[in-house]
Amino acid sequence: MKNLTVFEVDAIDHLVQPDEFDEITPESSALTILTDFKDHRPHVVEAHIPAVEAAELMLQENINFKLVVDRHNEFIGLISIEDLSDQSLVLTQAVNGMKRSEVLVADLMHHRDSIRAINYEEFKRSSVADIIYTLQRHGQQYYIVVDRDQHHIRGVVSSTEISRRLHAPVYVERQPSVADILSLARG
Repeated sequence: MKNLTVFEVDAIDHLVQPDEFDEITPESSALTILTDFKDHRPHVVEAHIPAVEAAELMLQENINFKLVVDRHNEFIGLISIEDLSDQSLVLTQAVNGMKRSEVLVADLMHHRDSIRAINYEEFKRSSVADIIYTLQRHGQQYYIVVDRDQHHIRGVVSSTEISRRLHAPVYVERQPSVADILSLARG
């Protein structure tokens, strides 16, 4: 057997992430920005946990959104860190007469039937620029990517993640959030 050389970790040594080595451009394949659930576990949160707890977890994990699952681990929606903002919590409390601790992820999430998807077959033939254009054209912050032949949710693509990977802003005029709608309803 061979004895390997062991040394101390230098102060300048830093933890790397795979995307540090991927040069992403608008012309890159859309697959370069997809975290494929066939290869990676999706970030999920259960619908019945308190929204405040979900927000704390997402902030600790530095995650902008999670898929929402039911008790059987089936996809029922999506929630973003923005959906869990103090403003959303306060408005939901006021409208529903709830305590802050009673507001659940299910109360603030985007329900499955309101979430739009892109077909995986079309997605894999697209560029990053095509995905940005589609997000902007439809005013969506994210899309679920679905293999329609297998009925598998393969991933999520978001303007925030694309912006981070491109090291450039991606502007999307967003659809109104629950907080926006509730705020308008209150006048």
